This record gives sequence, C-alpha cells and structure tokens, in this order.
Amino acid sequence: MMSSEGVPEGYKQTKVGVVPKEWEVVKLKNIATVETGKTPLRTNNLFWDNGTINWVTTTKVNKIYIDTSSEKITKFALKELKMKLMPINTILLAMYGQGKTRGKVALLKIESTINQAFASIKPNEKYSTNFLLNYLDKSYMKIRNLSHGSNQDNLNLDTIKYLDIPLPPLREQQKIAEILTTWDDAISCYVELIKAKEQLKKGLMQKLLSGEVRFSGFDEEWKKKDLDELVEFFNGKAHEKDIIKNGKYIVVNSKFISTNGKIKKYANNLNLGANIGDIVMVMSDVPNGKAIAKCFYIDKKDTYTINQRICLLKPTKINSTFLFYILNRHKYYLCFDDGVKQTNLRKEDILTCPLRVPSLVEQQKIAQILSTADKEIELLKNKLEVLKEQKKGLIQELLTGEMRVKV
Repeated sequence: MMSSEGVPEGYKQTKVGVVPKEWEVVKLKNIATVETGKTPLRTNNLFWDNGTINWVTTTKVNKIYIDTSSEKITKFALKELKMKLMPINTILLAMYGQGKTRGKVALLKIESTINQAFASIKPNEKYSTNFLLNYLDKSYMKIRNLSHGSNQDNLNLDTIKYLDIPLPPLREQQKIAEILTTWDDAISCYVELIKAKEQLKKGLMQKLLSGEVRFSGFDEEWKKKDLDELVEFFNGKAHEKDIIKNGKYIVVNSKFISTNGKIKKYANNLNLGANIGDIVMVMSDVPNGKAIAKCFYIDKKDTYTINQRICLLKPTKINSTFLFYILNRHKYYLCFDDGVKQTNLRKEDILTCPLRVPSLVEQQKIAQILSTADKEIELLKNKLEVLKEQKKGLIQELLTGEMRVKV
C-alpha cells in the first residue's frame, strides 16, 4: 500500500531517500569521530629513515581492505608531529586523489598513520563499522559529487562530517553487515586465488617458453629463428573517425586491447581478413607505456579490422597459440622504449625479433598447458564478477531497507 506521496506503508521519505520508519537519519559527525592525517616533511630524515610506523596514502584504496603500507615513518615523527595511530577497523575515505580515488573507502586491517588526503572515520560503540563502511561505499558517486576546488575537485572534513547517514537499529545494522561481510570474504578469496593462479602461470611461462623445463620425450634442441621466417606481416589503416557503437567490425587498436587480450570496441570499416589463429600487435605507444608489443590472439570467427598503429601476423610455420605466448610484450620490443619519446616499431623491427622455437609438437604441448591455465583464470574472474554483482544488488536492497532482515 502506498501513501499519497507514493511512499510504501511502513516507510518514510528522508534526505537519503525512502527508508523504514524506525530507521534514523543522522549526521556522520554525531555517530563517529572524523579526523585526517598529515605528511611528515620529506627532507627531514628523522621522520623517515628506518621508520617502523605504518603510513598509508590514498593509493591503497583500490581494494576494500588495507593490510599493508608502502611507506613507514619513525616514532620520532609520530611524537614530534603529534600524529595519530589509527586502530584496526578504522574506515578511511579518500578526500582527494587521482582518477577514481576521490570518494573511495577502505577498512584498515593494520594500525597505521595516514596522510592528509584521507578522512578517518571511527564509529562509536552504538554503530556497526561494517554497516557504515558499506553505506559509504554504496554512496561513492554521491560523495564524489560533493567535492569542490579551484584546481582539483576535493572533499574536505566538514563535507564528510555532515554526510547524512541512514541507521537502522543496531542489531539490524549488525545483521546487514554480517550478510555483506560474507560476500566480501568470498570476493577476497577469489581475488587471492586469481593472484595465485596468475603467479603460477607466470612461473610456468618463464620455465616452458625458455626451455628451462621440458616435457618427457622432448630433447631436440630448440632452433633460432627471426619472426619473419615464421609469419606473414600486414599493417592496418587509419579509421578512428569510423568508430561507432554498434559497428559491423571489431576494431583492434592500441587503446582497445585490454591486458588480457580482449577486444572492447567496435568499428564500421573495411575488413582486413583476419582469421582464427592470427595475432595482432601494438606498434606504437607513449613513453614508458604498457601497450607496446601487446598482442591479441584471434580465437573465434568474427570480422576484425586494425588501425595503422597495429600489425597483423599470420603464422605460417609456427603454432599460433605458442607464438602468442612467446611474443606478447617480448623483451626484445621493450628495448625500443627509451622512456623519452613515443615508441614506434617499424615492420623490420617487428620481423627481426629473435626467437628460440621447439618442434611443432612441443609447441602445441606448451600452448595447451598455458591455454588451460588462462581458461582457469578466466573462469575464476567470471565467478568473481558474479559475486560482485550479487553484492551490489544486496547493498541496494539492504542499505535502503527495501529488503529487511530478521533480528
């Protein structure tokens, strides 16, 4: 049943939206201590040399839990500058920072001091830390939009202190937090498992692609070849103006090849005639960039086109999957990046890459092992995304009171 204002029975309209009638809406400063930190003078060695006290900056808010610090300060700095050591389970909210940092929150899992770009939030004992953490995380975009500044959009302590927070009774807060923490723990497990699998794959690649580890029955010496002995080379054409959202062809360029070799954009342009098993490579990148020599392996039938900063390699005398693994970001190509000017690989630069290759049968064996590892990682990443989406839905329903929990 709805009221005349369109509010469901048992709910009320508030500054934070429609919430259950028994929920309060309070200012953050009324339920928590909100403070900030500072940065000790970098030129004073007494503040930094052989430091043992954790000091955290906003670069750490890329994950929900902060359990390490990249830098440490001395006990002298702690005492001299009257810095506060934040206890475990302090909520940290980034007031400013690069990119998506501003407005992000994380939970301290170590005792640490913080810099001035953070607001530390310590709820009193009547309020659930994890409930508040999840609400602030849910409100990321809303909080970001409160920022202001002449040169850089920043938040400040007063803005944070006067945030409106919806609060159910404590037992309900705790129950909601308990449910969401279960999802957080599952997400953290998958993140760690993916890291472990990626490290395992990295080790496998180093050993298998160098010939350090050989399979039983393979003892033939690997042959030295230049890439031009193993592939046909094709270059793309400029077509940036032709990119449209629902274009006919999948466009491959340096911006749209992701780190795992997936295509992310489409274009309406002439088809190059790429086939399954072909490889495309980035030929141009900014100084110290991470795109130069990045490869994408075409593993399904589709219609591709490439731009002028990309080349296409058609394997002729080598297993294409093996070539992808041995070629992707090959150290030979990385030597062309001097860190000063844009790196531009020419056709001859690409094709004179020296390689050591085993027999085709051994290539296939190596490719199969690495492909299996990639598929396992991809499966875990897909499951991780499912968990994240499930948590998003729960957050929306639980933190607005749309879904109630039994207490």
